[in-house]
Amino acid sequence: MAKILAFSGSSGSKSINQQLVKLAAAQLNPSQVTVIDIRDYPMPIFSTDLEETDGFPENATRLRALFTEHSGFLISMPEYNGLPPAIFKNTIDWISRMEGKIFQNKPVLLLSTSPGQRGGQTVLQNLATLLPRWGGNVVAAISIANFHDEFDASNQRLKSPQLHEILISSLRQLEQEVS
Repeated sequence: MAKILAFSGSSGSKSINQQLVKLAAAQLNPSQVTVIDIRDYPMPIFSTDLEETDGFPENATRLRALFTEHSGFLISMPEYNGLPPAIFKNTIDWISRMEGKIFQNKPVLLLSTSPGQRGGQTVLQNLATLLPRWGGNVVAAISIANFHDEFDASNQRLKSPQLHEILISSLRQLEQEVS
């Protein structure tokens, strides 16, 4: 059965991007999605010196196995000065040293949200450019601005019917690509 690995690139315990990835994953069949928290896979800052002396961290190997076991990805990325957070970049740095492309030519749905007007658009543009180099086939990239105004926490859904429909449509496209 095709499965989707869902996570945010955030290291924050109250991350709105982790909330968004959970909201999106809840729209999928529970047996077809695995939601993880990247903070559960701590690793030292990548260094070729560390790689030579210690090899790959156990958590890098565990994450690589998860990437291999799943048929697609649902990723919500915060934007730190236009770029992904260091925790995500470090994860990519370690996994990129292992055999094969990081995302193994599998489909990826990218999300980003922020409390501001741009909703992480710059990080989405950067990732949409980088992911194909890393073996990710981007099926869609969705930016959600003004998260605190757009997110209905009590019902765990987006307030805007248009945004909700865009999200659902993109999730269906991801499901179709992984099957």
